[in-house]
Amino acid sequence: MKKRLLCAGLSAVMALSLAACGGSSSTSTTAAAMTAAATEAATETAAQTEAEAETEAAGEERPAYVRGEDEITGTITIYTTMEETQQEALLGLWNKYYPNCKVEIQADSVGTLATRIRGDESCDADVVIGGMFAADGETYHDILQPYVSVIDDEQLYHDESGYYTFYDVQVMCLVVNPELRDELGIEINGYEDLLNPELKGKIILAAPDSTSSGWRQLQTILATMGDSFDDEKGWDYIKQLIPSSFSTTSSKDVYNLVINGEYVVGLSYESTVAALIKDGAQVECVYMEEGNTAMAGGAAIVKDAPNLPAAQAMIDLLASAEFQNIRAAESSGRGSNGNVDLQDLPADDTLNLIDLDYDYLRDHKEDICTKWNDLWAELN
Repeated sequence: MKKRLLCAGLSAVMALSLAACGGSSSTSTTAAAMTAAATEAATETAAQTEAEAETEAAGEERPAYVRGEDEITGTITIYTTMEETQQEALLGLWNKYYPNCKVEIQADSVGTLATRIRGDESCDADVVIGGMFAADGETYHDILQPYVSVIDDEQLYHDESGYYTFYDVQVMCLVVNPELRDELGIEINGYEDLLNPELKGKIILAAPDSTSSGWRQLQTILATMGDSFDDEKGWDYIKQLIPSSFSTTSSKDVYNLVINGEYVVGLSYESTVAALIKDGAQVECVYMEEGNTAMAGGAAIVKDAPNLPAAQAMIDLLASAEFQNIRAAESSGRGSNGNVDLQDLPADDTLNLIDLDYDYLRDHKEDICTKWNDLWAELN
């Protein structure tokens, strides 16, 4: 296309050159006519070039998980447990594909968000992103509606019920304030180290019955500190941990209060802590030497979502390798899509991962959380 435009311009230059070589009025008239014709040809070529470019742009193949720009409009309201770096990664990609759809975000723990949806008739949430895991079963089904991503076949993890779409594989960690730890002159390499008397009152964790991080940490403790999951040995460890700890109903409090120096160590998520460190937070991400657990986490569409097309488009975007790679690069997340690269995180085979029985967790979550609450009331 550029070659055609160049040729038209050269024709005009040649015509002017010929006119300059002759002196008759007929030659001048002919040259003027040729110049006008060349100008018109160049204009037509430029218009054709622009039209072809627009056609090519319109015909550019969109990824399978991206819908037409004009299909996704209005406002989408997101309830999320994502920290800000992950939110920004998601918004950047959303605005790239759906500039006509405004995004509103409310961030909190999944327990708080679920309570808000259940209790507020005016709630306008379209999707819940984060805090929903493969072992949750029907815990949140009453406030959600099923949807299976158009690229579900790319995923390594699937929800048999069709409610959750996973975008994250979450392992656990300890978030440590190194300055405060060093002042105490101790080491923190795992769960056992949390029983050090120097840490009494200096540990923060999230309640397992109201936060996703608290529930995941409780699972991991029971999987790593006992001889078998949910045995008395694991609960004996918890009985020793509780008196030294402060509990919060917000997962965000855990890492924020460690960063602020109010606590020495907190029980948190790997990806959140790694992202905070990347953003300059003066904390360390410690993987428990006793072992760890992994679980897919994701998002779902809220029942009677006001903007259903946008909600479905958001779920598809979350499932994509494109988003998960951006998230991995900017906020150190582990992706659930089989085409995602691992960035800035240790490989799974270095973490001593212990398999979890999802059916057991689904069937016994209430009992396990009740036992934790009873112990907390008894020991504090």
